[in-house]
Amino acid sequence: MKSIGIITIHKINNYGSVLQAYALQKVCEDLGYKVEIIDYDFPNNFHQNNKYANVSDTQPNEPKLIKALFAKSLIKQHKGISSFVKKYQNLSEKKYHQVEDFTANPPSYDVYITGSDQLWSPRHCNGDPAFMLYFAPDNALKISYAASIGSNDIPEELKKAYIELLSRYKHISVRENTGADVIRSLIGRDATVVLDPTLLLNKEEWNKIATPKRLVRKKYILCYFLNYTFNAFPYVDELANDIQRQTGYEIVRVARPPHKLSVGNTTYKIDASPEDFLALIRDAEIVLTTSFHGTAFAVNYAKPVFTVVQDRNASDSRQVSLMQNLRLDRQVLSVKDEYPTVSDANYNVEKEQAILNKLRLDSKLYLEKALKDE
Repeated sequence: MKSIGIITIHKINNYGSVLQAYALQKVCEDLGYKVEIIDYDFPNNFHQNNKYANVSDTQPNEPKLIKALFAKSLIKQHKGISSFVKKYQNLSEKKYHQVEDFTANPPSYDVYITGSDQLWSPRHCNGDPAFMLYFAPDNALKISYAASIGSNDIPEELKKAYIELLSRYKHISVRENTGADVIRSLIGRDATVVLDPTLLLNKEEWNKIATPKRLVRKKYILCYFLNYTFNAFPYVDELANDIQRQTGYEIVRVARPPHKLSVGNTTYKIDASPEDFLALIRDAEIVLTTSFHGTAFAVNYAKPVFTVVQDRNASDSRQVSLMQNLRLDRQVLSVKDEYPTVSDANYNVEKEQAILNKLRLDSKLYLEKALKDE
């Protein structure tokens, strides 16, 4: 049985990261490989003081009083994520705390995979060469699966390293259409656009690990608002309130303390584990999110959804690319848009699922062929 080593962002306090890492591992195992996730710490010293990070437009930290109110919930959330990693991810025995650790003690596999998430994003990972498999032998099979660049271009001073390292890959796939354009401009090769790993598993497969019981008794709007790349407030707060006025549903907020405490019918599930997160999306009436993976799980579960972006034409086009590929452009909102009616979140589920299933099959076929070096 051939061995695979996957490098990705796999254990930070983020549902999407831990779930996408598990999904790629699971699909590779189902294809008959022995799979490990390389236990590389992110972030580490290499990622500090990243001059490419765009923090000017992000939401300020939560007010101290609110953060204190949710302190226990955040600790419980972190424990839930750590427990998930321990239970479901096959981590390498070797641990890599810094980029340089790979040089001293490189991992050895038959196949090396750069996994998904924003591993090739200068803004997110500072051009980290570990995520471009600098440590893998020249003659080893190196592939990427749904790597995300998260930008329309690469800073000039990083281009030489990107060109040198990416040219060593035998098979390259990316998650967004813009990523394929960047690869073509850098090394003159066509990258395959594939689905995020979380979408390789259908909702029935995710339900096998989701919390079985319903976590909120009443009908609810699930709000999953992150602000890593832009400040979506107060737009998303007003959006949630407006949808609540239209439907009468309870608001359920997940993942992080709010910027301000809401009044009215609001439940906070800040302490949700990854298994709980899946259940909360599964049982929601509608999903409102600024998150790529929040969007991905919503469409995987065929939920009415609004995904909010800063600008439909912005360089960070992760949600836009996914929704365009699924023909769900109407469900993408900009923070400059008027508030929609709740019916606009609905779509032809049968048509959407048919497109998703076709993309899923194509993405799995790419992975299967790449692993066989076909």
